[in-house]
Amino acid sequence: MNEIIQKVLDLPGQVAGRVLGSRVGDTLDGFDSNDGVRSYFQTIYSILAVAMAAYMLVDIFDGAQDFFSNADGMGIAGSIVTTLICLVAAFAISNVIRVRGDGFAGGHTNMVEFLAKDVMRTNIRLVGELGALIIFTQALCMAVATIFGATVYAPLGGGADIVGALTPWVDWMTATVSDQLPYIDIGSLSAAGSDAGSFSGAWEWDQVVGVFSTMVNAIMYLATFYVYLAIYTVGYNFVSWAAGWIQNPHLPFKNG
Repeated sequence: MNEIIQKVLDLPGQVAGRVLGSRVGDTLDGFDSNDGVRSYFQTIYSILAVAMAAYMLVDIFDGAQDFFSNADGMGIAGSIVTTLICLVAAFAISNVIRVRGDGFAGGHTNMVEFLAKDVMRTNIRLVGELGALIIFTQALCMAVATIFGATVYAPLGGGADIVGALTPWVDWMTATVSDQLPYIDIGSLSAAGSDAGSFSGAWEWDQVVGVFSTMVNAIMYLATFYVYLAIYTVGYNFVSWAAGWIQNPHLPFKNG
């Protein structure tokens, strides 16, 4: 009876071994390695980059159908320019995600360092870079609206919705940054192009100042996230040093 029970218990392993061979075991054994979790994260970010580009392109063309059918002559002319700007921005945003994902390739030490240091630092930098790109795109669309003196199509959607999934506390960071940037509504970064994608412009001093201020805000936004990055790096290094000291307590000077 014990022999029969043992055979029944061994059956799943035997079936898995015949069907999958050693691939499952090798994959799990190598998960905490450069070819394991780092490779998987690199693939995830590559897929995310493609998804971002596809989402934004669909959003741009979907909103364009509604906008161009109701725009006047100057609005159509300016909107052609802003659409091209946003198409370039969509591919630029996608490329930034892919490049940051490629940064996961490299030497692997341990899972804690990978998640707490590499992933977090990459995501903080990525959120800042994507936000700055979208704000700068807004500034260019505002400039076109000002030059043409018309309401132009400005599809800005797609970015922040996906970016928000990268870090659980990105809403707090963007809210903090938003308080420091008076000329831009950070919440508009997640607006879909077909719903809220337009800017009205005119040759007025306030409009010109608004364009330049938005460009400055793009720089301030990115710089603020790099400050967050520096603060997080210092905090991580301190915690890492403290954890090592607790494991091997010693005085930071020699007796003598």
